[in-house]
Amino acid sequence: MSHDLRAPLRHVQGYVEMLRKASDGQLSDKAQRYLNTIAEASCEMGVLIDDLLAFSRMGRAEMMESRVHLDELVQDTIRALELAMKDRQIDWQTAPLGWVIGDPSLLKQVLANLVGNAVKYSRMRDRAVIEIGCAGEEEGRVILFVRDNGAGFDMQYAHKLFGVFQRLHRAEEFEGTGIGLATVRRIVTRHGAASGQKAR
Repeated sequence: MSHDLRAPLRHVQGYVEMLRKASDGQLSDKAQRYLNTIAEASCEMGVLIDDLLAFSRMGRAEMMESRVHLDELVQDTIRALELAMKDRQIDWQTAPLGWVIGDPSLLKQVLANLVGNAVKYSRMRDRAVIEIGCAGEEEGRVILFVRDNGAGFDMQYAHKLFGVFQRLHRAEEFEGTGIGLATVRRIVTRHGAASGQKAR
């Protein structure tokens, strides 16, 4: 399935590159912009395909549960985002989170999506504040939160946040495919159904 979906995109990208070489210096600025738009759109489609396939796998992958140290996962996540942060001023406020029972790789993806969003949507701030903490437990499950002082969203659309392809900001403002939070929801739901064990 992955190969079949990517094959047409590889053709588009390949022919765009060949057209660029074959018409070197002959195309107008307008035609060059058209080619750039085609190339960018095909790259975006490639990212979308990857995200959709990852989302699909989340529903079928076997859960590999173990004790997970959330504080280590948070620090790993922050380090992995260093390139996206570049020279930005970010005030990280991280509370001790302790241990939980869960699938380490899936929980890492949850944090990568949530913390990545916090970094992305707070980039207009001279000094971003990103807080990662615990709001207690409910029915034996730990309640974690990621909070930032970024763009925010209109609360009347909060119910749409975790749907596939749901975006509350224009693509020109913030990049993304609208699948990240749907993936988070699927992973968290699977953990709720699979264990229900208290954090340790």
